[in-house]
Amino acid sequence: MAQISSAAREILLEEKDEPVGVAAVGLPKSIPMSESEVTTQPAISLQRKRPHGPDLSVPERKKKPPASDVTIDLTTLPDTKYYFENGLRKVEPYHFTWTTYAKGRWVGRMIEEVFLEEFFSVNEEVTKARVHADPCNVFVNGIRSNVQHKIKNSDYIAHYMHRHEMPVTAEPIKIIAETDDMLVVDKPASIPVHPCGRFRMNSVTFILAVEFGRTGLRIAHRLDRLTSGLLIFTKNIAASQGIHVQMEDRSVRKEYIARVAGEFPAEQIVCSEPIDCVNIRAGVYQVRASGKHSVTSFDRLSFDPESNTSIVHCKPRTGRTHQIRVHLQHIGYPIVNDPFYGAKSTFTGKDAAVEYGKDDALGPAFADECQKQLFTKCTTLPDRPWIDPKCPECWLDFADPKPEDMRIDLHAWKYEGPGWKFATELPFWAKDVTVLPARTNPPPSW
Repeated sequence: MAQISSAAREILLEEKDEPVGVAAVGLPKSIPMSESEVTTQPAISLQRKRPHGPDLSVPERKKKPPASDVTIDLTTLPDTKYYFENGLRKVEPYHFTWTTYAKGRWVGRMIEEVFLEEFFSVNEEVTKARVHADPCNVFVNGIRSNVQHKIKNSDYIAHYMHRHEMPVTAEPIKIIAETDDMLVVDKPASIPVHPCGRFRMNSVTFILAVEFGRTGLRIAHRLDRLTSGLLIFTKNIAASQGIHVQMEDRSVRKEYIARVAGEFPAEQIVCSEPIDCVNIRAGVYQVRASGKHSVTSFDRLSFDPESNTSIVHCKPRTGRTHQIRVHLQHIGYPIVNDPFYGAKSTFTGKDAAVEYGKDDALGPAFADECQKQLFTKCTTLPDRPWIDPKCPECWLDFADPKPEDMRIDLHAWKYEGPGWKFATELPFWAKDVTVLPARTNPPPSW
């Protein structure tokens, strides 16, 4: 049984000044939705057609819009569907045209080299097999090319492929509250917020579109894939710009709960170490003098001597990538099951830093460590309607990921801004924590 800190008692959330009027930022007060209102939302009805080949249209290149203006294009969904198996949400493999404009660091390099280095699949062997599986399905500027093509500035590259997505938890996404301008959900661990890597249909934005009929949403903030908790979307540009201003001027108060290794000190710890990127490909960050200003405060909520773990209340005052995870690792109390920064990770956080943007051994090591999807090679193709004999991944029998590999014990608990406040239930691994620590000293300046 966890031991509650002697200093623990109810935190005074009401200590803040009365919220200002919300009309100026276009964010009306929250209106919680009943269960019946949530479940009766219509599912999206979009026409789906099996693609007969790659989409070779080359769109006009436009200046990248600000984050508040970005929405995920859900006007056309692939000819696939979800199915549920062994407690997992899975997607039937489907044909997909992956497209991108050439990035500056690619210019002068062959497509093959870039694909192998930056677009990691299951492992190095499968990635190489995918690149060479059907080289005729590579197009540059709408014209069939090959993987030996040397990339030029402004090249528009398309790769027609058979896409296999990784499974995620079958735990449902819960809608916590909805206003005219905001949609707030409780995101389960393992589901990415938006399409990335080996996830597209298995992302929060696509699931909301397919199962709740919610499209045109703008992401107010992000959570790591393995993190659970509160996630805010806005419904229009005015609301999106308003909440982004609040995020930038740090008027949004964020609270997280984490389970860390060891007995966390009873007194509050504030970590203000700068954070920088160690490796782009692996997406790994580290405390470094050259990094961005970052501040997080930590308070112990409880300690369990049997497992030698502590539940910690985390309040990030800046919004750097992996900030809580990196700071906890730096002060010596890493999240227990964090594959990047946890107690059993190969990366200690004190490893020699490499030059920003340079790939080193960390890239493949972390990609292998964090995929966590084992497989065996098939001698014959399974009898399934979506099989593509040219696809290397169709010749693999993937084992389901273990539940412990699909989450880290970090949960976005509460977000509060001028005129609005949202909270989720505590995660199952922190259910016994019912009291929060009192603040004995004024909080450090933001």
